[in-house]
Amino acid sequence: MAKTSDTGLKQLKNGNWSCRIFKKINGVQIDTTCRVDERTGSPLRTKTEARNYREYKIEQLRKEPAEREVQKRQNKTVKFSKIWELYLNGEAKEKAPSTVVKYTSLWENHLKAEFGNKNINGDEAVSVNEINNYLRNLYYDTDLSHAYITGFLRLFYCLYGVAYRSNLISLEMLTQYTKEKKMRICMPPMTDEDEEESKKIETYDQGQISQMADVFKGSDLEPAFLIAIYCGLRESEIFGLMWDDIDFNNKTLTVNKQLIFVEGVLTLSRLKTLAATRTIEMPDNLVKFLLERKKATNREKVNKAYKNRCVEVVEDIRGRETVEIVGGDFVNRKLYNGLGGKLLTTNSLKAYSKKIKNLYGYSLKMHDLRKTHLTFLANSGYPIKALMERAGHRKLETTMRYYIHKDESMKEQERRIINTIVLDDPVITIEIEGRKIEVKKSELDKLKNDQK
Repeated sequence: MAKTSDTGLKQLKNGNWSCRIFKKINGVQIDTTCRVDERTGSPLRTKTEARNYREYKIEQLRKEPAEREVQKRQNKTVKFSKIWELYLNGEAKEKAPSTVVKYTSLWENHLKAEFGNKNINGDEAVSVNEINNYLRNLYYDTDLSHAYITGFLRLFYCLYGVAYRSNLISLEMLTQYTKEKKMRICMPPMTDEDEEESKKIETYDQGQISQMADVFKGSDLEPAFLIAIYCGLRESEIFGLMWDDIDFNNKTLTVNKQLIFVEGVLTLSRLKTLAATRTIEMPDNLVKFLLERKKATNREKVNKAYKNRCVEVVEDIRGRETVEIVGGDFVNRKLYNGLGGKLLTTNSLKAYSKKIKNLYGYSLKMHDLRKTHLTFLANSGYPIKALMERAGHRKLETTMRYYIHKDESMKEQERRIINTIVLDDPVITIEIEGRKIEVKKSELDKLKNDQK
């Protein structure tokens, strides 16, 4: 057991104790004597109290330079542009590339001109009201949507977080600007029109799906279209699929990455949330189609022309270090029109979207194909938890929206459903062998089975 040190401890004539600190701390010679605990204002009545207070005081003196440095940094005026640079050179490297691209666009096109040279701290720091007024003006005085303005709010929260973690603002300031409900930066109230629009889920009807299927049939983008409508994947997830993501034995495909452009460079990146990583079942007709597609691809791989085109470089940034993938085994590659081997990306859809618009008058949106898939499953009684996992949703509320028919409000659907509850057994008229007979609805199934 270590021996307790009594260095610097002395009992006074009145029975209380004092502690003396005589040592060099952080390069400064300290010589001070304490008789009272400054935390409580009480005298040091025992030797143990004196010893404990001396250890506490020494620890505080060791911390003071660091605390003074933090205080010094917080008192130094810093502009928003400096915080943006800190974000780009630091935390941005750990964020999803799509988030960084979005924030960069917001900063370069909007916030830089308005806030770049303004102070985030100090006596002339931008106030919460100034930021809230800016967001309100953006929303009410421009054509920018409420959802788009939300990106500005998140970027402001991000910048204040970076400033705090860099010891440039205090915890109190961070709390005031981003956490206090009655004081923080917040979104302007949504207009009635936008609120109604936000509740809509745009989907395609069966006729439109058939029309699009005809356009894509036999084309290189037919796999992307079928995966969207049969599995409900996001556009970037579809084009990030590789053949080893598909398990033909178990009839499943695994979603664990996305193919996107980052500053014009094709990039394989992590999905935005953990929930988005998932393995989902494929219907039999899609399994059959993809199996035939893979066989056709394998036959083409031996051709020299195919090999010469299958050489694009995709940067895989999912790990700690960037890895270059040359000619990756992606599902979506060209096979036809003399361009076999060329990688297909989200840009490849533009010509088909234009063609569908010219033919039928509506636009092709891959995300609306995803919504159509999820809405169909919801309306068919697909379990909510299973749909949430299939969609890769992080919040249950997002999935719940698909259980509301697009032509009804939630209240209207509630009313329609509860009115289907009946206590009586209605009599219906059916025709059997040319004769019309009346039967109770509950007996209909039994009668049909008897006829068989």
